[in-house]
Amino acid sequence: MIFHWLMSGAGTAFLQDGNSVIMKTDALVAVLEYLRAVFPSLERVTTYARSKTLAQKSVEELKAICRAGLDRVHVGLESGDDTVLKKVRKGATGEIHIRGGRKAMEAGFQVSEYWMPGLGGKALWELHAGNTAKVLSAIDPHYIRSRPLRMWVGTPLQEEMESHEFEMLSGKEQLTELKMTIEELNVTSKVCFDHAGNYWKNRHGAPLLSMSYEGYKFPEEKQLVLDLIEEGLLAS
Repeated sequence: MIFHWLMSGAGTAFLQDGNSVIMKTDALVAVLEYLRAVFPSLERVTTYARSKTLAQKSVEELKAICRAGLDRVHVGLESGDDTVLKKVRKGATGEIHIRGGRKAMEAGFQVSEYWMPGLGGKALWELHAGNTAKVLSAIDPHYIRSRPLRMWVGTPLQEEMESHEFEMLSGKEQLTELKMTIEELNVTSKVCFDHAGNYWKNRHGAPLLSMSYEGYKFPEEKQLVLDLIEEGLLAS
């Protein structure tokens, strides 16, 4: 892997683990400065970060981390609704997501926020859709990425589904939820469906939404996305 990375130009690096920003600021700055010194070819360094950690750090600390060479953070929002977030034990509220996301933006990072269509199930889909749109609009990150709910065997949520405490949305219901979220988004972000989990199809059986990593630029292409969702609803 290292050989192929070097041969490709060693232009990008990813700091592993689920929340590298939780490191002490001075230690993380030292790691980034060393990484940049050893690999001057690096054009971008990326990592995962949790909203709660970003919210707890000062803007000055985050700016120092950014200056040291961390360019991009991927944040798992999942939902903006407090009831849904508590149910899935996310460890954050909508307000924490907003504070963390805004601090990351102010610090100068490129920010990707990930949300999970379907996470509210049939009982909470409207709260999930509406409050997720509100939180994302308050952050207005560079990228918003859709990662629809996929059930994993052995998880508490899967057990709730088996006991009928949690009801998954059908494909059409998921598109209805998606439509509501998109309608209420007020952002200048790129909204992306760059994952196989965005499985919705058009009437020809092809993927309904572009899986381009760059997605759709809002607000310019918002109506295009809504039109495509409407096409999917008519086809389902």
